[in-house]
Amino acid sequence: MLDFRKFTWQDKDRYTQYYQQTPVHYAKYSFFGLWAWLHVYPLEIAYTDHLCWLKSSGNFPGIFGPSGNWDAITDWEKELSHFKTGDVIYEVPAGFKEKLSGDSRFRFTLERDQSEYVYAVKDLVSLKGKAFAHKRNRVRAFLDGYEWDYYDMRPEFFDEVLDFQERWRVHRDESMTEDEAASLYDEDIAIRNALDKWDEFNFSGGIIKIDGKIIAYTIAEELDDKNIDVRFEKAFGEYAGSYQAINYMFMKQCGYKYEWANREEDMGEPGLREAKMSYNPSKMLEKFQFEIL
Repeated sequence: MLDFRKFTWQDKDRYTQYYQQTPVHYAKYSFFGLWAWLHVYPLEIAYTDHLCWLKSSGNFPGIFGPSGNWDAITDWEKELSHFKTGDVIYEVPAGFKEKLSGDSRFRFTLERDQSEYVYAVKDLVSLKGKAFAHKRNRVRAFLDGYEWDYYDMRPEFFDEVLDFQERWRVHRDESMTEDEAASLYDEDIAIRNALDKWDEFNFSGGIIKIDGKIIAYTIAEELDDKNIDVRFEKAFGEYAGSYQAINYMFMKQCGYKYEWANREEDMGEPGLREAKMSYNPSKMLEKFQFEIL
């Protein structure tokens, strides 16, 4: 059996070593992607020679993972001996599935709601072609319609970001259900975690100000030298094109160093799915439910 124990900040170095060895870097499984949400999704972790597995007791209980170098595994019987018939593992990366997809003892089911959207950064910077005409027009409308200033995210702006976040959340609370509002408060804690531990991660970000006040910001995490993940992106929608503008400006100023931008999953929310699809993803990092038969 796997020896699960509580997942904490002290796992950062060891877990990150496993994550870096993972053949494909999903945003879900970076250390920050797990640690920042422990207040919502408390986790336990178990390590084997090549992989680490996660167990959640939060809103979505179950076993998740794995992270680690599954390409190095030569004895799959040993690796999976920790599980028994009927066990289900959630949000399994597609690359792990490929290692076992020919074995009739296992069943994989696509978890579309949890699959991550990945975009070519060059597309987000250029916004060229018919497919991006609407986004291009929205960005142009913002750039031409307001007196704005763009800044790279720096610690000196953190208090202003938190002030913006409070105003943004209160504004959204007015039109949301109780569950939706609670979800925003959970996200607010994750954002504060990012700012509190800014120097501990490969973060970057940007802000847009109008009349001296932040009206949009983004925070992103480097997953590796080719991939950046947009962790948080907020804007006041009453400024036409503000969401499109912060995405465009950040990618142009900071994101250009990467090939791919990960914008995470849509969690099955129709509005989020529509928004993420509207940017014409280049690929999806699929996740699967893995059942041992």
